[in-house]
Amino acid sequence: MDKNSIVVILIYIVFMAVLILPTMLSNNKKKKQKAALLESLKVGDKITTVGGIQGTLVNIFTETVEMKIDKNARMTVLKSAIDRIEKK
Repeated sequence: MDKNSIVVILIYIVFMAVLILPTMLSNNKKKKQKAALLESLKVGDKITTVGGIQGTLVNIFTETVEMKIDKNARMTVLKSAIDRIEKK
């Protein structure tokens, strides 16, 4: 390989790193925020799922939560489906 080929390859690698690195850092930040959100769950919190269903947290299990969505209606959803929490 000549010197010009090596320079082109190095420029390509730097360019790809500049494009990929911010995306990876942003994704890591979002994962940490989501983990913190799920750790802060407490019974009685008003939650909204990613599907837009709103309710009050009744029980917390390992991977799921039970939420009350009406007087006589309860629903079990995955913790990962929780989008927002409104503290009581």
